[in-house]
Amino acid sequence: MKTKPTLLIHQTSGDMSYIGIIGAKRLDDSNASLGLIEAQKKAVQLLRCSTDMHMIKQQTGWEMGVDGKWRYEVADPFHNTIEIEDHLKRHFGEPINIRLCMHDVTLLTAYPAFGRLRLFAKYTPMHKYIGYFSPDNYGMLVCMGTANSPFQCQTEGVLLHEVQHLIQEEEDFARGGNLSQGRRRYLRQAGEVEARNVCIRHSMSPEHRRSSLRTDTQDVSDAEQIIEFW
Repeated sequence: MKTKPTLLIHQTSGDMSYIGIIGAKRLDDSNASLGLIEAQKKAVQLLRCSTDMHMIKQQTGWEMGVDGKWRYEVADPFHNTIEIEDHLKRHFGEPINIRLCMHDVTLLTAYPAFGRLRLFAKYTPMHKYIGYFSPDNYGMLVCMGTANSPFQCQTEGVLLHEVQHLIQEEEDFARGGNLSQGRRRYLRQAGEVEARNVCIRHSMSPEHRRSSLRTDTQDVSDAEQIIEFW
């Protein structure tokens, strides 16, 4: 009998990411007992039977995004901010492979390209940025000294936010944007709402995450989100 998907990875309280079908297939390939794609097919059947999405998620772990694509929450990829910044300080000036900031590298099985990610640290924000992804060197720049900041501004929160954008590219989920589009439009971009929601949900217990949908915690309603693919 296949293990239920609820047993995927370390189901302790902490951070999370939304993966999609591509990542789930790779995880199934690495461990056939996970049954994530089987669970996703069950979710599709339940939806066809007009089953409530809360019930679908409780039974399968899957839910549908505002872009109509299925998502599955996986937990705890990164160390906390204090541990990450301690490592960065000891190697300041060096590019740090992202896996050295992770206590669970399952996400790298789902998305092998992420294993090339490098982290660059600064002590002070640049132009008010606390962190961003640079496709030119496939790296992330983050600012240190953030342990007392709101979670979304901490190193750990920045990593979660930016990694979710990379997942969106891999899975062809609705994308985020940038502030050059205007702050109001930027905040309404579906990809930005999702990346912020990852940080909002980071402190929830596995049970709470399993019983709640993204719509229960996101800060912009589905009706107000801007869905774009690029």
